[in-house]
Amino acid sequence: MKVSLFYKHVTVLDYAYLDHHLGLVGDALIVDMELVGDLDKEGVVFDFSYAKKKVKEIIDRDCDHRLCIPRNLMTADGNDNIALSFKYGQAEEVLHYTSPREGVCEIPSDYVTKDSIKTYLENTIIEELPKNIVSVKLTLREEELPEDKPTFHYTHGLKEHYGNCQRLFHGHRNTVDVFVNGKRREDFEQWLAKDLFKNNVHFCKWENVVNKSEVEKITGQNPSGRFDELPMVEIEYTSAQGTFNGKLPGRAVYFLDTETTVELLSIHFAKLVKEKVGESDIVTVHAYEGIAKGSTTTL
Repeated sequence: MKVSLFYKHVTVLDYAYLDHHLGLVGDALIVDMELVGDLDKEGVVFDFSYAKKKVKEIIDRDCDHRLCIPRNLMTADGNDNIALSFKYGQAEEVLHYTSPREGVCEIPSDYVTKDSIKTYLENTIIEELPKNIVSVKLTLREEELPEDKPTFHYTHGLKEHYGNCQRLFHGHRNTVDVFVNGKRREDFEQWLAKDLFKNNVHFCKWENVVNKSEVEKITGQNPSGRFDELPMVEIEYTSAQGTFNGKLPGRAVYFLDTETTVELLSIHFAKLVKEKVGESDIVTVHAYEGIAKGSTTTL
């Protein structure tokens, strides 16, 4: 007899990975689980509340809010810091990253895909569950959205954050809702996600840029936005978890003069739309940080 326990939407995995065509990409996946095993003395495979808590705890600890990298890509020093370089795209652009080890999740595979992350998590989780459970099956799935709903991927890092958002290269897959005078405006949603952010972007606080003078030769002082013809941008800060440093092509970076929390992003998005409509128009923006969470601004 085969008995299993299943639990839909155990958690959401927010992470970043390195794509051989796009470079740094943020993503968000809903996690479903199934635990297969024998019944214990209470007649259950595993208590629902304990099962969800334990599986979410392991995913949050080992993979969530990290940069997922393939095995053998990084080098480590004696102080538990890592360094990596990644070449991608037809132009063979290079991304560099140094961070505390806890800023990355090393996947035992040559490529980071949903399947390789799934296998890694299944193998990790089974080791920490009761022995009556013989297998763990995870499903990693994207948020279901209408076909016409634009999405975009973004990465960021919050220097002052008390939790894992302080990791420089972590990310999300999001949508954005825009309303003008109470009416949804799909054209502005498309403009933000596709035209302005080009489906994939790294949001960066200007204060954290190291090579400011080099960037300002092209952008002018205190730039805001995204610029196609930029050199490599170097970003660095020290937070509670340690020092993070990233170097990536300038065209992938969107500069802001504020921190890149979802609250401040929603304000920025609303201001961008407000500039394109009448001063008397009321603009409301729901900005998301991953799936089913975010911030609303009305101007």
